Amino acid sequence: MKTINQTFRLFTASVKMLLRDRVSLASMLAFPVLFVVSFSLFDLRFETMPGVGADGDYFDFVLPGLLAMGLMNFALVGIAAAVARFREMRILKRITATPLRPSSFIAGQVGAYLLIALGQTLIMLTVGVLLGATVNGNWAYILVLAAMGNLIFLATGFAVAGRANSVDAATNLAGLLTIPLMFLTGLFFPVESMPGFMQSIVEWLPMTPLVEGMRKISLEGVSLIDLGPQLALLGAWVLATFLLARSSFRFGGRSAMKATVA
Repeated sequence: MKTINQTFRLFTASVKMLLRDRVSLASMLAFPVLFVVSFSLFDLRFETMPGVGADGDYFDFVLPGLLAMGLMNFALVGIAAAVARFREMRILKRITATPLRPSSFIAGQVGAYLLIALGQTLIMLTVGVLLGATVNGNWAYILVLAAMGNLIFLATGFAVAGRANSVDAATNLAGLLTIPLMFLTGLFFPVESMPGFMQSIVEWLPMTPLVEGMRKISLEGVSLIDLGPQLALLGAWVLATFLLARSSFRFGGRSAMKATVA
């Protein structure tokens, strides 16, 4: 019960901290929304584009990719920079000298970013629909995939923060990771349009099943039951990135993720 209370208090405090930093929060939320608005301005249709369908609307096709991009940037870059800042301010080292469990700190941070990220997804979906996009599936299914993707990117952000020596280094390294995930996983164009050897590689990247799943829900109206392969691959990436963060991220001289089992 004590651990639950600690985690809830830290979660509440983390949410308040994110909401109070209005400039940073506005920029992180406004960036993907501006992408949605920008793509809505062009009346693009492709008769033979894989995944869009006959005379399909490109805005309908690209909106799920923009949702995934917003999640990635907010979670990966945001948590990497925040945790690196905590390390520079010696907050992480001080935590190890208090009764506070490192697991409570991590859970509080993850929960806060997850809540804000899901809110971001809802805002982007709403803006997209108001600007003319068609979402045929259940929004709740999209949020389930968004939560899984957010966990992957948050764990990756912790791993990045564990290897970066400064806030700038963490931000740059996290930003470097987002480039291939943005342009090689079907966010802006179908994976099927890429060379065959590239398709066999990018289909295993975490962003690919996330975008594919969201796109199938949005365009085809499928349920989560129909997304077995995508959910399985996302689940594997959640586990893999957690293990990566566990081995690389440290509060002080010991692994923070290992401390979660202490």
